[in-house]
Amino acid sequence: MEQNRSEVQQRDAECATFLLRDLAARGALRQAAAIPARRPLLRTAAYAIAMPLVWERHTRPLENAKAHRRCASGMMRLSPECHDGFTDDLDSVVTALLSYRQPIVNVEGWISVRMANAIKDGHRVRRATEMGAQQRVRVPARLAARLGHDPWLTALAERVLQWVGVRRTAGVGLWPVRAWAEDREAYAGLVPDPYTTVSEDLEVVLRAMRATDPAWFEKYVERPLGRKWAPVVSGGLEADGAEPREDSWLQMVSEGERDELRLNDAASRSLSMIRRALASGAEVKNAITDALTTNFLSVGALRAELDRIPGGQDPSNVVAAILASAEALDRLVPEVVSIVA
Repeated sequence: MEQNRSEVQQRDAECATFLLRDLAARGALRQAAAIPARRPLLRTAAYAIAMPLVWERHTRPLENAKAHRRCASGMMRLSPECHDGFTDDLDSVVTALLSYRQPIVNVEGWISVRMANAIKDGHRVRRATEMGAQQRVRVPARLAARLGHDPWLTALAERVLQWVGVRRTAGVGLWPVRAWAEDREAYAGLVPDPYTTVSEDLEVVLRAMRATDPAWFEKYVERPLGRKWAPVVSGGLEADGAEPREDSWLQMVSEGERDELRLNDAASRSLSMIRRALASGAEVKNAITDALTTNFLSVGALRAELDRIPGGQDPSNVVAAILASAEALDRLVPEVVSIVA
């Protein structure tokens, strides 16, 4: 019974492969693959033809280049991450094959010639559809100008835009700073501590991106970052046998950026309260005092959210000092009225 079932499956697979080759030779493969009843059969046949080619001509050389000896030894020995990459690349090749409009005389030859472009196009499509990142990474001219057209900072900005479109993270961290630190020497020479230097350079690039175009930064950097896979790390003992250490949690932005966002949010809420108060006929100084007190000094306001003093100065103390000084408040009133107007 099992042997008969196996023989039937083999004949079905052979028939599907023959049908695919015939349709490809007549230039009718794309049209036939668009028919819902035929598409699963043709995709199965396409996978059967493309799998060994993608493995031998792309994935195995790639795993050898990465020094993944175990992964390169066989498809069944691929690590989960490498297997995902192989599956994505194979799917890209099959999609390209079934979308081709022209006649294909030799399917294996066509796959071999067009494999690299198909994988590249598939990668770009996944960057856009799954991650929301740029399909083709480009550093905007305005951003390059803000970075002073510095070769290394511009290259680092390009690496940031490339990395946000990748699903994985760099271990328990977000950015592959150590890998970028190895790249920096070619652009800017040796430094005593390349890791720290690149970390500081990265902060410069991210601030420049945000300042150049906040909407663009949210769309092509922050949104893709939010779609990255969260790292899963098992705890372990320290080298000296001590208690398991607490692993670093995934930090999307730096502490300074989080503080800046909180301050901006508190300021925005204050302006909204002032606008509503003035619209209802309140006196300007009273509207300003009530808004700043509510958003900076009261229970549950900014003071309660900050776990440390941002930038070395407590904003709550600054606000309290302004409200306590009649002269300082008089100087603040025209500034606030100008902003609200």
